[in-house]
Amino acid sequence: MGPIADDAFFIPSSVRAAVSIRNATEDPRIAETVIERMVSSEPMVAAALLRLANSAAYRRAEPAESVSTAIMMLGMAEVRAVASQVAMLQLVRGIRGRAARLVAESLLLHSISISLFAAELARASPELGCGRVGTLGLFHEMPTFHMLAGSNHDPERFDSLEAIGEMVKTVRLRSFELLMQDLGLPSLAVPRVDESELIDRAHAYVTHPNPLSMHPDEAGDRSAIAPERAVMLQAAAEAAYVTLMEGPIPQSLREIEIDVDPASPAAPPTTVPETDQALPRQVSRRGLLSRLQNLLVGIFGAD
Repeated sequence: MGPIADDAFFIPSSVRAAVSIRNATEDPRIAETVIERMVSSEPMVAAALLRLANSAAYRRAEPAESVSTAIMMLGMAEVRAVASQVAMLQLVRGIRGRAARLVAESLLLHSISISLFAAELARASPELGCGRVGTLGLFHEMPTFHMLAGSNHDPERFDSLEAIGEMVKTVRLRSFELLMQDLGLPSLAVPRVDESELIDRAHAYVTHPNPLSMHPDEAGDRSAIAPERAVMLQAAAEAAYVTLMEGPIPQSLREIEIDVDPASPAAPPTTVPETDQALPRQVSRRGLLSRLQNLLVGIFGAD
């Protein structure tokens, strides 16, 4: 069986656009109006931000009907997180094999959970940036996502969950450092030791583990985060995942007008690779989303 590590990793332009938005939020030289324009020209990022701004966790008296209002309400940290999540979602949607896609979707929920718990653990360490640690947690399974993307080129190797499980044990995965450089995130390519330790510790709290392998810290110490806070974080992760995967594009998004200089080159169209037509239609999770939003209302609305 040949290695996966050296296989080409196709990164859609929409992923690079989302990563560009994420990187722009970290650059103090880039004005907020520029970031607003970047978000508005990427429908998936804009839609995800509007859904988040109008979700139970952030709902205000007046709904957020524009990207500028959503950014003002959420702040750059949330814009950065959403752009990162959309980049991951686009990578998942680029995986065409049926079994590989199912694993990737489960792994995305796991990664979002790790991201939130790792960021929470980082708050206790002033020398660490919780936003950076959260982003590292979100991308920590990139080598596995890269392996699953190999199903587009060699579907027979990924024809069942059992085959994928065995492959994880035998193939040589591409390094995290190289993949982050491929994605345009070189500043995250080499995490600090203490950052990696927090990401490992976060595995003790998630209720959606890696579907392919058990992390040794899944049975680790859970005393650093209060149980009620852990419940809130997991609910937030599940709500973010459901909204990201299946939430409808708000009607207001279609009404956004972008003031573009006619002399400026048009932004490249955002495309999503076609997926395997044999994939089963997902069962609607609207009921789950409603329950999660109600739970978040109770948590965030409690005095």
